Order: sequence, then structure tokens, then C-alpha cells
Amino acid sequence: MAEAKKQAEQHIIDREGEKLLRAKLPQHWLLRDYRPDYGLDFTIETFKTGVAADGKLKTYETLGEHVFVQLKSVAEPMPAPLTLYGRGNVEKAPEQLERKNKAGDVETYRFQLETSELVTVERMGIGVPVLLVIADLANERCSFVCLNDYIDKILIPRHADYRDKASRTIHVPVRNEIGSDMGQVALRWYAKRPKLLAAFQRFTYQYSELQWAQDSDWRGLANYFARRIAAYDFWEDAEMCVPIAYDAAGLRRFIEIGQPGFFTRPAEIPDGFDEASLTAHCEKLDVFELWRLLSLLPKTYEDVWREWFLPTALGELTSAP
Repeated sequence: MAEAKKQAEQHIIDREGEKLLRAKLPQHWLLRDYRPDYGLDFTIETFKTGVAADGKLKTYETLGEHVFVQLKSVAEPMPAPLTLYGRGNVEKAPEQLERKNKAGDVETYRFQLETSELVTVERMGIGVPVLLVIADLANERCSFVCLNDYIDKILIPRHADYRDKASRTIHVPVRNEIGSDMGQVALRWYAKRPKLLAAFQRFTYQYSELQWAQDSDWRGLANYFARRIAAYDFWEDAEMCVPIAYDAAGLRRFIEIGQPGFFTRPAEIPDGFDEASLTAHCEKLDVFELWRLLSLLPKTYEDVWREWFLPTALGELTSAP
């Protein structure tokens, strides 16, 4: 007797994995299918909670923030420890592990990902994060790693050409768990990446233009620049990144009282200095210090923050609980 079409067990596992991922995300966030699928399965859109005008009902306002998800569901994965070793800045040289400098061990899922999928993510650039999510059905856990950063900070520095094999093993830290406090912070941080990168571009532009305007109306220009960047909504929603909050406080002070308060005039003034000129000079240095700090944010982002939540020594040092 002829048989009918059959359903593979992996199809059931995949459906269960999607259900698990949806259950782990905040209820007011959206998980949307991304079809047709060329390596990207879903998008996550984040929302913030508010209160309606009557003060009773909650509202949920979109933040305009999105991440892509590549979901891999596994019935009974077997995580194992990965030893992390110190290394230099891989933006400046290929990876050279310092075997005598052990940074720690981290439990990871090992997953073989086709190189074609990795190349697709690499071609997207880093503007919108793509998260590889392992749905561990046995332990009802969803763990993630950012593939854009994994490629840039691990695969490319580690291999002469990571594309020379049909697949590569990706290590997904178990502790990067969606639904945990750490996982929630990480997802919010990744979702802000497009708006942060856009803001960083403006900060460096403004700092450069202020330097050109030092002998003209630099304060008028700074006032205009400040009003432009004060409108960014991440200033009050990036508590996971202390330097951003620090710069935000300086920006608020500049708008409110005309000085960010990073640089103050020396208490004692040597003889021969004109007090009014010295005061004006110190106020100028103070304002320029604000934009210097803002222009440093993209450099720190590239050197440090993109390794947050990665299975690297720097990731362990800066983002481990």
C-alpha cells in the first residue's frame, strides 16, 4: 500500500522551539516570521511600557528597534565548557591566544552553521544584529549569540579565511539566556544598535565641525548641535552602558546651564593671567570636552562593546554576571 507524505521529527522540534522562544520573550514584544527564509527566521521588535491617560490601562509603545533571529531548535543539546584565553585587540591584528593567560571557562552549545549562512550575515554588515538562538527543548532554555559580532571578532581574526570550509562551529554561551535579566539587557542593547551607530556618526561629525569653528561662533554651533542630539530616545534607556549615561548627564547640564561641567577653572590662578580670558577659555574647554567624549563612544563600541556577550576573554571580563 502506498504511503502518504510524512512529517519529519525536526519539523515538530522546530515548532516547539518557536513556541519556547515566544514564551521567553516579553509578552508586549513582537516576534514576526521573516519569509521567505534565506538564513533569517524572525525579527524581534521591542516595545516600552506606559500608562494610558486614564491611569489604569497599560500601553505599549514601539521603540523602533529590531533584531533578526536565526532559530535552531534542538531536542537534547549537550553543552560543554569552553576555555577562554586572553588575546590582543583583533581589530588591529589577527588573533593570537595567550595560552598562559586563562580568562575562564564558559558553558556553550556547539552548533555547526553552514558557511553560506555566515557569509549572508557578514554581507549585511553590523548595522542590524542577527542573533543565533539555540532553543534547548530539554531544559526549556533559549540562548543566543550575535552572529555579526561573532564573525567579526572571532571567525575572521581566527582563520586565514573562515569561508574555506562548508561549515563552522559556533559556540553559544548557555548563560546568554532569553528571559533572564542578563538576556533582557542584552536584547535591548542589541536592538538599539542601528540608532546608536547613526548617533555615533553624528557625534564625530559635530566634534569635527566644532573644531573648525573654534575661532568663530562655536557656542552658537554647539547649542544647535546639542538640540539636535538631545532628541535621541536612547539617552534615558541605555542604563546598561555607563559612558552613555555619563555623557547624557553632561549634555543635559549643557542645555540647562550652558556648561556640561566636565572641566572646571583652576582654583588658584597664577599672576599675569586675565581672569575673564581664563574663565572663557575654561568654559570653551569644558564644552569641547563634551563632544570629545561623545566622539569616543564609537571607538569604545568597536573595541569593547561589540564583544559583550561573546565567548571571548574580553566578553567574559566585561559582560559576565
